[in-house]
Amino acid sequence: MKIFYVLFIAFSFVCRGQSEIKPSYIISDKNIKLQKLEKTDDILLFYLSTVQYLGKAQPLIELNYTDDYGYNPILKNNYERPTDIMNRRYKDDYENVRIFVDINQTTPLSYTLTDYTKITEEEFEAELDRIDAGQKPTREIPNVTTYYDGFPVTIYNKENKDIIIGFGNHIPLELEALDKDNNWVKIYDYRRYTCGTGIQYIILKPEQIITVFQPRLNGNIKTLFRYRLKNVISNEFEGNIDEKYFKN
Repeated sequence: MKIFYVLFIAFSFVCRGQSEIKPSYIISDKNIKLQKLEKTDDILLFYLSTVQYLGKAQPLIELNYTDDYGYNPILKNNYERPTDIMNRRYKDDYENVRIFVDINQTTPLSYTLTDYTKITEEEFEAELDRIDAGQKPTREIPNVTTYYDGFPVTIYNKENKDIIIGFGNHIPLELEALDKDNNWVKIYDYRRYTCGTGIQYIILKPEQIITVFQPRLNGNIKTLFRYRLKNVISNEFEGNIDEKYFKN
């Protein structure tokens, strides 16, 4: 079993005197070996921000990485079905929520595609038709997985009440970057599922944290970034991005 070790101080203080929670994350999944981590300049490659951890803040957190966009079993005690009251609550601003981005850590993200060097598109479609018809596939569909370089983003509920932090297995973070005129511009907006049937809200309880992994983007421009979740803004951090994303 290969483990991604993280070397960073777990709990620290920022200059403004606010407590900053930065757990060190260890990925110990049996299916994730020590791979070469690629970088991407595609902001759409990891469209949803899947939850990797939810629970109490701890200096060291070991977890199993997931790339499933659907139901996440670690959230089973924090799911609530949408109602009119819940929908209204979700529109409210947060009162005391913190977002911490830690680019000093390295956390992997995986992206899996069908391996068309081992199966033709016609064979693939035929197998899907069998599955849709309730039949057993005649062969295993071959996949190829690429691992990408990423970092953790941790969200901390310091309020004295439950808050709605996301839905499904997704935290709808927005990414902003500083342009050449020192203006903050939105790189991508609020992201949601294309089909919301059966999607439940994710509840973050007081003193709990929730963590997602974000890709470390590649590009020809180096600048400052920050994440936004409704009215809450993360710490700023350095990174790269392709200049085409500023030309909107």
